[in-house]
Amino acid sequence: MASGRIRSTRRLRNWMVEQVTSGKYSGLIWDDEAKTMFRIPWKHAGKQDFRSDEDGAIFKAWAKFRGKLSDGVPDDPASWKTRMRCALNKSPEFEEVPDRSQLDLSEPYKVYRLVPTNEQGGGRDSVKNKRRPRRLKRSSSESDSGEEVLEAKHMKEEVLLPSPISMAVEAIDEHAVQSHEPFLPVLSLKNDGTNDEIQFNFTIETEPASGDDSFKISVSYIGQEMLCREVMGNDVRITYMPSSLVAPSRIIGGFPRILLPEPPSNMSSSPEAGARHQALATLLPFMERGVMLTSTGSGVYAKRYCQGRVFWTGPHTTSPGPLKMERTTDPILLFSKALFKQELDNFRFAGGTPPKCEVTLCFGEELTATEDPSCKLIIAQITLSWAERQVQDALNFRKSIALLQNLASQSPLGEITLNLEPVSMPCSIITDS
Repeated sequence: MASGRIRSTRRLRNWMVEQVTSGKYSGLIWDDEAKTMFRIPWKHAGKQDFRSDEDGAIFKAWAKFRGKLSDGVPDDPASWKTRMRCALNKSPEFEEVPDRSQLDLSEPYKVYRLVPTNEQGGGRDSVKNKRRPRRLKRSSSESDSGEEVLEAKHMKEEVLLPSPISMAVEAIDEHAVQSHEPFLPVLSLKNDGTNDEIQFNFTIETEPASGDDSFKISVSYIGQEMLCREVMGNDVRITYMPSSLVAPSRIIGGFPRILLPEPPSNMSSSPEAGARHQALATLLPFMERGVMLTSTGSGVYAKRYCQGRVFWTGPHTTSPGPLKMERTTDPILLFSKALFKQELDNFRFAGGTPPKCEVTLCFGEELTATEDPSCKLIIAQITLSWAERQVQDALNFRKSIALLQNLASQSPLGEITLNLEPVSMPCSIITDS
């Protein structure tokens, strides 16, 4: 049985080396002079500029070689590509080289290495290759929810690794950030020492934060709001999928996704608007793999997977210029829970400006904190609902303090005695808006 598997994988290796050497396929070339690595074109079949005879030629050739093409059956470039992707990642004789791959181009490609025989018998690389089939067998789609769950898990692992990030903050306990005990102040206003006493009892109710994080996401095209959704949970992906590929089973359940809609036809009512509409339609396919957001105990992080450029602004940025989200870097900290807690405590007890709870993503164009986002092609406004509720609680607290101060001014001696008694309250349940 083992020898049969070796012959099967070497069949792919020999075939692939022949195809790369032949020069018959556009984009299928050697990536190094030693001919140990090769590039393979990797354009998504759902893109408007996808050319089946050119971009999908090598995948079709492999399907034909394996006897997977049938007469009278329509072409299926996505399935051809999935078969080759599974074969390459399953074989111990190939290893993907992400650092050399270029998916952020109009003609994207992946790079694979021909693994020498002495590296195939064991060790770290072989273990990694053996694990890949279990991931790939989850779905035949490149953007399936199972793969997204694994990407989100890997992203959290990257956040927890001791590596440099865009903003150094100390990890804090998430519960400590999100929970504020409600309390019942009992106010006693005493007069000049006689037995007469003015007593005023009132309750300051602070809603406990939900145990789960949530994202409220509003997407606008050139200042026109296209959708507004609230996603419960720690992870969400903002992505684009051509309307022809969107099926109910792809968006119900599984990994939470916000799908960027097609641009409305009423945006092209004038020549200038028509040009912007066309630019928007051109940009959307480059957002196909999107941006993933994940919330951890230390903050909200983002990682860019799409080819299109992504810029962002948030309450904890220090740079005045546009902040670009690179594809090859570690996850970026968009929102620090430690800094938010400091800002919230300062506001609650000292007043001033309430903390901000929003992060803005701009797709395809640069964005600075001073620019008007309504003129941009695609804007995603991410509001952290749990943080908004805490800011509202702090506002209510300050109003209550103002009431106390007003009552104190009515006391003959200006004296106030506060007895703080904890009040247990049931956790609230948050539903989709």
